[in-house]
Amino acid sequence: MKKADEAADGEPAPTASGAHRPEAGPAAGHAPAAHETVKQVLHRGIVTGALPGGTRLVQSRIAEELAVSTRPVRDALRELAAEGFVRVDHRGGAVVHQLSRTELEDIYEIRKMLEPVATARAAKYASSSSLLAAVELMAAMESENDGPQWADYNCRFHSVIEEAGNSPILVSVLKNLRELSALYVTHSILSEPDRVRCGNAEHREILRAIIERDPETAADAMLRHLDGTIRTLLNVHQIGTPRGRRSTV
Repeated sequence: MKKADEAADGEPAPTASGAHRPEAGPAAGHAPAAHETVKQVLHRGIVTGALPGGTRLVQSRIAEELAVSTRPVRDALRELAAEGFVRVDHRGGAVVHQLSRTELEDIYEIRKMLEPVATARAAKYASSSSLLAAVELMAAMESENDGPQWADYNCRFHSVIEEAGNSPILVSVLKNLRELSALYVTHSILSEPDRVRCGNAEHREILRAIIERDPETAADAMLRHLDGTIRTLLNVHQIGTPRGRRSTV
């Protein structure tokens, strides 16, 4: 089997967690470095819930699954640890970070301070292409019945709005915060399907205010949306209760 840092053809190889090695986009000029490929696979597994909090990540097993050496795995885990997605102990062992109730509340407290600001900026500065992308994502969410796919559209919807505000700093900070809570958003909509209906209605309010170039209403709609989300998350999850831990195989 070829290493990830060598040229390889065919379908992306799935990992035992259900994640797949990402394919290079059509505009890519070169294959990603091996550690970038590993990071993408693990990151996707974590934010979608395929690798739940508490999962032990064994470097040698990940390397075998992805057909790479252990060095790019180690580098990928180090980067994921710096971003808050995994914890690495003094011996180099890694575990998927498991949010506590306090941490989740902290994340949403910060999101509620910053995301309305980003939304207000979007109402001022959003381009026609950004608005079209948001409309398309909203339409996709309203016709989507698969929970994890809806959660992916939801994340992309928020990203489009944040990027439309033309503030790279806000985009960077909010991206990390949103992804850290993405696992719980996915679980909440699987446990509370009505949250999808409410979320879609809230997204319509947010987007309508942005299209109407009304920053104050847009910011208020986003704040109410985040309030509804965190209430659902805290109701659905007994966050901090240890789950059965497993390792990648």
